[in-house]
Amino acid sequence: MTIPSEVLASAGADPTSPAWDFIWQESCHQGTCDPTRAVLLPWLAQTCAAFAREDREKKVVLAGFIALDADDASLAAYADEITTLRAFAVDCLPNASSDSMFVYLQQAVLGFDGDEIWGKELDHLNDGEVDVQCPECDEELLLDLESEDSGIESGLSSELARRLHAEAVQAGRESVAVGLTRLFGRFSCPSCSTRFNLADHLAGISYQ
Repeated sequence: MTIPSEVLASAGADPTSPAWDFIWQESCHQGTCDPTRAVLLPWLAQTCAAFAREDREKKVVLAGFIALDADDASLAAYADEITTLRAFAVDCLPNASSDSMFVYLQQAVLGFDGDEIWGKELDHLNDGEVDVQCPECDEELLLDLESEDSGIESGLSSELARRLHAEAVQAGRESVAVGLTRLFGRFSCPSCSTRFNLADHLAGISYQ
């Protein structure tokens, strides 16, 4: 379904318009965006440029989801717009309206960068829990990212983890920084005692 021009006009004129909810619903469903919605990227870039920084947050998050699921032809066609939208997302980070929005903005940046895993999975931080699968015995485990008693050994197991953590620390997002050390930490399987990096073994995600 093509989004009606009057809906786009309403959204473009008012960052608080209910039209934005309609655009979200018609673009993304359960974390996946319709690839044809990539045609919205030039409009989103132009619209965000006209909005104040505090009114851009949710719009650049939407754009990040759309860019991540766009096909290669669209990514090439809208490369300049994606660069612009990524810059808007980075600009919003230091003054994000909440910790959860900070995480969504980080995730949007990863979406613009084409990170097919963390462009979708980073918001486990906002859920406060993560499903992982033991690489040895295949047991699936639901781990609490908010509790000090989760059994997770805090760490930052990759260069990306260290970058995201540094961003959170710099922005004064202490709870996000702590959550990242758990999401990218290590855990020992209670069934077989295998110790593994959580981020490398998210349940249902293939790293091959």
